[in-house]
This record gives sequence, structure tokens and C-alpha cells, in this order.
Amino acid sequence: MPRTASVDDAREVLAEDGVVRIPGAGLDPECLVVTAARVLGGRLRELFGIRPQGGTDSPALGLHNDGAYLQGDVHGRTVRLRDPDEDYLLMHCTSPAPSGGDSVLVDGYALVDRLATDHPELHAFVTGADTDFFGTRVDPPRGVPATPLLRRMVEYTRGGRRAVRASDYALPVPRVPEWDEHLARIEEYADLLATASEAAPRFRMDSGDLLILDNYRFLHGRDAFSGSRTLHVLSVRTTEAF
Repeated sequence: MPRTASVDDAREVLAEDGVVRIPGAGLDPECLVVTAARVLGGRLRELFGIRPQGGTDSPALGLHNDGAYLQGDVHGRTVRLRDPDEDYLLMHCTSPAPSGGDSVLVDGYALVDRLATDHPELHAFVTGADTDFFGTRVDPPRGVPATPLLRRMVEYTRGGRRAVRASDYALPVPRVPEWDEHLARIEEYADLLATASEAAPRFRMDSGDLLILDNYRFLHGRDAFSGSRTLHVLSVRTTEAF
């Protein structure tokens, strides 16, 4: 469960825990930008647009980490509108759903460390084999490059920071000789994440709550909900990102 802190204390808690919950942030999602600047400070390199992530009567959302492969042409220059390696995620709740919608977090670092002893073959795959991270999106939406994005589920930045990933769209690398074996490992990893999600404790984001998490460390999801829920998300990159 994420610890609660004021904006003034949030930087310290985030550094220690990888996640912090800030209550009473107000109802305007613009607070996401101000809070990102106050908590991340001079490390903040790039902000992507605030995007709505609420909705009405939505099914459960499985464990994942944020990041998208989205490009556009701006004055003849290719610009990333989103980045696959966004390293911090800020979520702001304006109004929770009347029923359901509880959030779930799983510490990816602890999960992968446990894999090393309990499931060494799966650990070897997620740390040592490339995947086609968005492989099942064979007809990608406008702005999504068709070139496969190859990456491992667990990687390290040049500064030594570990990134643990999850993708509902992952497939083996095209034409890899071990296709069937790799597909089985990807499915095994997905099953493990589903089990971890079921076992993890839930918490509810109330009106005005703002959550900041290390997107390289924590996988997040939520329960299904009925009624309407208003939530906005801001993902960023810092100087410690890939």
C-alpha cells in the first residue's frame, strides 16, 4: 500500500518506496504538472500531455507499466508524442467510481527477484531474451510505427537503473528460431502477473488524490468499475530514463 505524504515530503517518500500518495491535491488535473515539477525537480526532462483515463462501466485493467510508441510529424521533424521508456507516472482522481475501480500495485523488483529463485528458467527469459513488445498490434493505430519494438521484460539503463515491464501485446521476435518456446514463456509471465494481481492488496483513490509511482519498478492495474470515474494521467521522463 502506498504511503501518504504532503507535496513537501513526497520526494523523500518516492525515493524510499518508489511510490507516494498525495491527498488533497484539488480537483483540477493541471495539478499533475505542478506536482511533477515540485517532486522531481531538476531531474525532469520531458512531459507528455495530460490524458483522461476514466470512463464508464469499465472492465478490469491488468498489471502493466505505462509507455507508448507514438510519433507525429511536426514541421517536417519526427516527434515522439509518447515514449516507450517513460519512467514516472502521475495519476490524479477527480471523482472515483461509485462501485469498484480499486487500484493495485505490484513491486516489479521484488517479483523479479523472487523469480530468480522460484522460477529460474522464466527469470532467464525475462532478463535475457528480446520480445516484440507490441507484436500483436498487427494493424496499429495512426501514429504508431510499424517497425517492431524489440526489448526485454527486464532491462537496465546505462546508469544501472532496473526497468521491469509488462505488455499485453508482446510476442516473440519475428523469425526467432525459438518462437514456440519464447511464446510459452511470454504466456507463463502473463499468467504469473495475473496471479500476482489477484493476490495484491487493493486501495481506493479518492477525490483529489494524486499518486506518483516509479514506472520502471511498479506494475499497476485496477479492478472493474460501474458508473463513471474521472481520472487523469501524466507520464514523464527524467534524466535517469533510457
